[in-house]
Amino acid sequence: MKRIVLISGQLCSGKSLLAKNLKEAFGFHHIKTSDIVQQKEKGSSSGRIRLQSLGVELDQNTDSSWILENVKEVFDSLVAENNVFIVVDAVRTRKQIERVRNHYGLLVVHVHLTAPLEVLKNRFEERKHSGREKESGLNYIDADLIKLEQEVNALKDDSDLCIDTSRSDEKDTLVRAASRLRLYSTPSHRRVDVIVGGQYGSEGKGQIAAYLAQNYHVLMRVGGPNAGHKARSVDGTVYTYHHLPSGSRDSKAEILIGAGAVINPDKILQEISDCRLEPGRVFIDPQAMTISEEDIGREKKLVEAMGSTGQGVGEASARKILDRGKTASTLARDVPDLKPFLGNVIDLLEKAYRDGKKILLEGTQGSALSIHHGSYPYVTSRDTNVAGCLAEAGISAARVRRIIMVVRTYPIRVENAKEGTSGPMKKEITFDEIARRSGLNEDELKKAEITSTTRKKRRVSEFDWELFRRSCALNAPTDIVLTFSDYIDAKNREAQRFDQLTQETIQFIEELERVSNAPVSLISTRFGIRAVIDRRDWW
Repeated sequence: MKRIVLISGQLCSGKSLLAKNLKEAFGFHHIKTSDIVQQKEKGSSSGRIRLQSLGVELDQNTDSSWILENVKEVFDSLVAENNVFIVVDAVRTRKQIERVRNHYGLLVVHVHLTAPLEVLKNRFEERKHSGREKESGLNYIDADLIKLEQEVNALKDDSDLCIDTSRSDEKDTLVRAASRLRLYSTPSHRRVDVIVGGQYGSEGKGQIAAYLAQNYHVLMRVGGPNAGHKARSVDGTVYTYHHLPSGSRDSKAEILIGAGAVINPDKILQEISDCRLEPGRVFIDPQAMTISEEDIGREKKLVEAMGSTGQGVGEASARKILDRGKTASTLARDVPDLKPFLGNVIDLLEKAYRDGKKILLEGTQGSALSIHHGSYPYVTSRDTNVAGCLAEAGISAARVRRIIMVVRTYPIRVENAKEGTSGPMKKEITFDEIARRSGLNEDELKKAEITSTTRKKRRVSEFDWELFRRSCALNAPTDIVLTFSDYIDAKNREAQRFDQLTQETIQFIEELERVSNAPVSLISTRFGIRAVIDRRDWW
């Protein structure tokens, strides 16, 4: 994309502020005509009236083409780049504009800023009082470069966009200008892929997300530290992510934590350190909720009653609602140690869409644990389905390209709590039975089936087809991922291709595809970054 923006307007109409904001928000190269004129004085500093006279001389000596020549110099230096954005602050005559238009045609957009004269005069006086106006003895009429009403009207009539800045603040003005320049992405730019769990969590989402992470420019995670996603890095080491997206250690992608996330400040800072990430690459939305020690303490009763992880996520989430109207320090923006990592995630996502970057959003837990759609009360404190994940992240459904739902061959739940159950499952069996069927080692199996966050044993059941279909209805997956295929048969651990899987496994996959109306695009044969059979037709 190439855009040349010419800004005109009377003194104090907001020209320099708009140019600065275009530079900061969209990377525009800022040409200041006052700097060009000042160079004619060979380094000496000139007053406003003298600069105006020099500008008139330049118009006369170059037939008003001096601004065009400077634009050409910058444009030619940037032409090899994908985006060439130039803003000229400012032009004052139609002839200056015509020179640039005649050379660059439709690449040129003329934005004229205006405001009632009394408003402009008041702004000028404020500048004088604040010390921003060097020549404090000047009145507004003498200081303004565009003095005649016919000149103002001529610029208004020529402009592609005219904005009254007395009715739009600087952010509104930027939005209106950027929209006219078509700098914002459209909903048709579907760049987001979402990973969700289709059962009770622990489906192996972390390893799948880590496997896919290398293909994305932006990695994002929602939820809280009550979910641990274990992933093996390319160097063979295993790491459990509680806040950051899986694969952050091995990726160079930008890392985003959305406003709907719930974070433990000390733990997320430790993860950032563990993954050797620096400010400028990790961004936590200022409105993400934080967990306090009191939140953790109040959740202890749920640990014994229903097998909660007791990380304080539910209490913190409730407090985010109940504390409205109070002055309690509860959000990420209130924690000094998090300030180097704060960033407006909506703005960062908007930039990613605009730049054509691919985004991977990693959900936590599983569809059957949704507070709205799970087996209440044996549920978590959030909606774990794709709609809930998108809402927490601040991503519109119109941005989604793929919905990737992960299921395991035998669903699990955490072991029953001391005083109650962690929730129902159909047709519970034992890991001894799975070992017998698959040929896996019993001790190895039991050692592996420990929860990532609380280190508790797991319960296991036969595959629940009714639950699977319900999760498909809630998430409408474009792709299914099957994990723990070695639990069907240990021979699958040796498979490198789909046709090398056992016949029973292939039949199981075919049935998954029939029930879901979606392809099984990834199949995990064992725990490891390279233990995935990849059948995708998308990247």
